[in-house]
Amino acid sequence: MIQPVVLAGVPCVHLESASSVPGLSASVFFGSSHEAVTPLPIGVPVFIYASIPPHPLFKPGQYSWTGTLGSVVRAVESGPRAGKCPDPSRRPPTAEGKDGPALYFWEVQGLHQLATPRPLADFKSKTSINEVPRWPVVAELDI
Repeated sequence: MIQPVVLAGVPCVHLESASSVPGLSASVFFGSSHEAVTPLPIGVPVFIYASIPPHPLFKPGQYSWTGTLGSVVRAVESGPRAGKCPDPSRRPPTAEGKDGPALYFWEVQGLHQLATPRPLADFKSKTSINEVPRWPVVAELDI
């Protein structure tokens, strides 16, 4: 059975930061500065590649984190928080303080490490085959 999923890369430091704040993994926002061409389907599994080594969480060639896509929201459009998440309390502290402006934020509910990481080759995507996506993309997983 083919299941739609969302694939994304997130820097290891942001995953570590999100998982270190009590309760944040229940609902955490990550940002993207790339305008999504295809709308992201809410409620599907998200598989996250922990990127930007060296870091203990880095697992080359594998998606090692997962959760469910809860929502996608536009960044604040103007003022001192332009390009930031509308709800900074739901951002990893490392991301909220240091990331540049984003266009939108995608919410991962139930963020956690996979017991067994999934290789990039398990997923089929029109935009990235066996490559780590630079922004969230819709893909397929044969389950």
